[in-house]
Amino acid sequence: MNAQTQKKRLAALLGGVAVAAAVVGACGVALPAQASVSRARDYGYVYSGAKSTSVDFVRANLDDETLLVLGSSEFSTPASTVPQVPAAVMGGHNYGLRLMLVGEAFDQCLWDAMALGALADGGLPHDRVALIVGLGMFTDGGLDNATFQERFSFPLYRGFMANPALPAELKQKLRARLAEQGVDEATLRAGQPGDPIAAIDGAVLGWQNDLRLRQQLMEVRDKSLERAQEPAVAPDWDALMADAYATAQQMSTTNDWGAEDKFYTTQLAPALDSLAGARAGETYSNTPEYDDLELFLQVCDACGVAPLVMIEPVMGPYYDHIGIDAATRASAYDRIRNVVWAHPNARLVDYSDREYEPYFLFDIVHFGWTGWIEAQHALYDFGTEGA
Repeated sequence: MNAQTQKKRLAALLGGVAVAAAVVGACGVALPAQASVSRARDYGYVYSGAKSTSVDFVRANLDDETLLVLGSSEFSTPASTVPQVPAAVMGGHNYGLRLMLVGEAFDQCLWDAMALGALADGGLPHDRVALIVGLGMFTDGGLDNATFQERFSFPLYRGFMANPALPAELKQKLRARLAEQGVDEATLRAGQPGDPIAAIDGAVLGWQNDLRLRQQLMEVRDKSLERAQEPAVAPDWDALMADAYATAQQMSTTNDWGAEDKFYTTQLAPALDSLAGARAGETYSNTPEYDDLELFLQVCDACGVAPLVMIEPVMGPYYDHIGIDAATRASAYDRIRNVVWAHPNARLVDYSDREYEPYFLFDIVHFGWTGWIEAQHALYDFGTEGA
């Protein structure tokens, strides 16, 4: 492209940007900015992709009593199914710590690394973050490109690339992995410093995402909880666990695995015969996910953030039934542990030995009644340590 052609293209793009800016300004004038929050409300327990991909909204909600927790579909479990989920236990109470839950289904370690790099720009409360991982992230073949692209976030990617604490090699590593997952070159160029054409593309994408997120965050604000105003007290974990066990006994009566009744009778039991041995070829070895977990921990190191990695187990009897034996699962857990242990500042909470414990999960992969109480206890201890 010669200089004259480039000038013409740049002029045309600038004209388009001016029009786009006018449209965005007109549409967004009645919408609160992404960073608009109320200290009387608690937004951290709302399950939302908009919340999870808005850097400004999440950062506006972080203070000295907040722990950022990155995870996936376990955050979607409703209190009607498991009354011990964080929104019902820690939400609405003043325990001296609030959780900012960030992530949705199919957000895995690559997404987590990108999100952390964006959210940690300028630091995190007490320089700590927690990450929940499970074996479902480490299946052979890795996450398919179509699913990843649905979860890809330009604002998170651009925030990652703009973080001055991250060295060039980590930014290039993330960029290369995103390209492997099918994110197009134009988007990748637009999210990082470069030529004027890429910068304009980035501005347009930024404005588009800003308008979308400002609209979607209205629902997050509507679903937020009233922040408790009473003086802070420590949770009574023994009482919470006793209540969780009693609740589980009432909600799991149709099976010996400790699964929630409705899930077992409507989804699991009808499929058990056809699922016998169906996944016997799974190895949990042919996946980029271990390297993505390593990338996440490298981002933690670069940003000066100490991570707590929590391993969520799977339901042992079910996985035995579908042909993924305990030895295969143990090998995968070992690989996760070894990745974490290679980073001296990282801590590990490992629940992989709870695969056969009734009530720890409510289905085959997600924390249940007692599992969520234990997980919140660990997060509370980590988030309040030294306070």
